[in-house]
Amino acid sequence: MSVLRPLPTILTMLSIGFVAPINAGELRIETDVYEGSESESLSHTVTLFDSGTVYDFSKEREEVAVFRLPSETREGQFILLDLQSKRRTEVSTTRIEGLMDKLTKWAKEQEDEMLKFSAEPDFKESFDAGTGQLTLDSEQWNYTVATIPAEDQATLKEYRKFVDWYSRLNVMMHGAPPPGPRLALNAALEKHGVVPVEIRRKIDSKGSPLRATHLFSWRLSREDRAQVEEVRNYLASFEKVDNKDFLASRSEKDVVRGQSK
Repeated sequence: MSVLRPLPTILTMLSIGFVAPINAGELRIETDVYEGSESESLSHTVTLFDSGTVYDFSKEREEVAVFRLPSETREGQFILLDLQSKRRTEVSTTRIEGLMDKLTKWAKEQEDEMLKFSAEPDFKESFDAGTGQLTLDSEQWNYTVATIPAEDQATLKEYRKFVDWYSRLNVMMHGAPPPGPRLALNAALEKHGVVPVEIRRKIDSKGSPLRATHLFSWRLSREDRAQVEEVRNYLASFEKVDNKDFLASRSEKDVVRGQSK
């Protein structure tokens, strides 16, 4: 997620006036993440939005994350499924929010400048409506984003909610710094009514920058719906375990993979 391969396809569709029927609440995103100038992706995911539920498929980890969006009457929830062990676990947005509040408060009190910035980022933002380029810049962190207009604003709001909560979940799962910078980017995307085709992220002057490419489709295919139905069957049949047991088995699996390389 060549670098701008998805962009010509989308722009060609727009330039010839092609308008596909949009089914409200439907969205498909194919994402690849690269390090520096590498041509081989670090990860490949497919994310499907269908009527208030999101299905995120990870090719590398053989896992699926199901996210039920929060509403005024119910909290949101992630259900994580391990396709190898046929086990699942649940994490509520209430629990994630509580942990993020504690982490953010702790990070603000640290001497490390990157931790402080992650907890309370301060970006200089610029957006060129003509080219669709969005930039969030600071001494510690930089995003340069190629964007296109969202075809459905209601689904764009659902997209932002999912990416916000998924960013928080990743922090909880991997012990990373607070997700403040990514949350700021998500807010800017929604404000301008756009979605990212390519995101380039550079942190400080250390290490290689990361780039992610996204291919958006505002309707689900027959194959997508078959995948969704398969996951619904998994939800009914997989063994439910607590978070600790799920994470332990996941760590063991990663160790085995590392030894096999």
